[in-house]
Order: sequence, then C-alpha cells, then structure tokens
Amino acid sequence: MKKILAMVIVASTVGCATTRGSATVEAGKVYKGSDNESVAVVPLKGSSDGVQFLVYVQGTDSVFDGKALPHELNAWNDNANENYKTQYEGREYNTLVSRELRGTKKIELYVPKRNNGIAVFYDAQASQALKPKDIYSLYLKQQKDGTLTKLSAFDRNANVAAQDKGFTEELEALNKQCGTSVTAAIDWNTISDELLKRYSITSYCSAPLSSLQKLCDGSPVSQKVIRAKVKQVRCQFGPEMKLEVQDGAVKWTTAQDASNQEEFAKAFFEKNL
Repeated sequence: MKKILAMVIVASTVGCATTRGSATVEAGKVYKGSDNESVAVVPLKGSSDGVQFLVYVQGTDSVFDGKALPHELNAWNDNANENYKTQYEGREYNTLVSRELRGTKKIELYVPKRNNGIAVFYDAQASQALKPKDIYSLYLKQQKDGTLTKLSAFDRNANVAAQDKGFTEELEALNKQCGTSVTAAIDWNTISDELLKRYSITSYCSAPLSSLQKLCDGSPVSQKVIRAKVKQVRCQFGPEMKLEVQDGAVKWTTAQDASNQEEFAKAFFEKNL
C-alpha cells in the first residue's frame, strides 16, 4: 500500500475517560503478534490538533517502536474495513489495517522496512493494563521535542539516494548483460517533491536501461551495436515520453502519466540504433 494507515478494530470505549491538556483520553485496546509485537490504540476526543487516535507500537525493531503516533481513522462498509493512517516521511502510511472476510476480522500491523504486515490479535489482559494517559503524555512530549515531526517530515535527500541506488542497480545489470560501460544519471532538477513522494522514479527512469538489456539478451549483433552506439543515458521528467540518441548519448524524457515505457524505448532503439 502506497498510503500509511494504522488499522485496528475500534470498539466502544468504556469508562475511565480522563481529560489532559486539550483532549479527552479514552480507554484503549492492545493487539499482539506472535513474536512479541504489540500495538496499542488510544482514542482521543476533542483534540485541538485534530488527532483522533494515538497508536503506540512496540517489539517490531522499527522506527515506530516507542512512538506515540497520531492517527486518523478511515472506515467503510459499515466499519467492516478500517485503516488508521498517519504521516511518515511526508506520505500517508497505513499502520494498522483491518479487513472483514466472511464474518472474520483480520488485523495487520505495518511498520517501515518490513514488506509484509504483522498479524495481530486483541489482548484483553494487556488492554486492561494499558495506561492511555501515559501514552498521551508521551505524545505531548514527543510532539514538543520534535520526535514526531522528524518521523513525519519528507526527507528529499534520503529519498533521492534510495532511488539513485535502485537506478544504479539497473545500470549495472545492463552493463553486465551487454558487456558495456554505459554511465547513467537522473536529472533530479526535473523531479518535484510530489513526484518523488508518489512514484518510483527508478522504475520510470530505468525503462531504456531494461529495454537495452533485453535487446542484448542472446543477440551478439545487438550487443555489438549497443556497445558502439550507447555510452551514456540521462533521464528527466517532462510533459511526454521522448527518446533521443546523439553521439552515444541517450536522452530519455519520461512523464508522470506515461504508460508502456519499456515497450516505447525498445521500439525506438530497434528503429534508431
């Protein structure tokens, strides 16, 4: 999922509601996984900053552990399906997700750097022992000291570095397949923060690299042509797809709504190399 959602089964909260600061902190629920993972969900009422829930994660070895993260709830199909969402690195992130299938609820916890969700189950004893006021106090502290801002803020440099790493891996695969020494770069000045948040820039910019690699596969003639005519590749974003080759330099312009990019590049190279 591209969005960050924290989902939990939200049952009616009973008793022990207490007011601290600008919000009423209500009794929460705790869900646990099979490997000591846990997630507490604490409802807030009347929060001045619009926070609906605090989600407190432990035991996942992720950056979410020990953080009282603010969340909103998205629910549909008469609350059969629920998503709790927060902000992580400038993007919406689904932290806890609940889906109902044939009358059975499946609840999964998602944290950064783990590809799959963690199945979690309601723990009545842990829920009874939960101290929601302490989680709210931690939220106020982490909000004040910048911990939560740091987690939610978009880090362009880190995102560029991650996308460049993937792009370099695609380039290395091309050079290995074709026996070439092609260099390649992404023109990051043509890529806005919003594009970087929403799309895999590596996938967009790698289309000519992967198409050249496929042309080389099992074809000594193609390998010889590509070694002679492709020395460098440069990728940029623009209004529409466009490929140019001049003096060994490939200029690849991709676009936000471009489709079938690899096929487009492959057809161009077959005709123009």
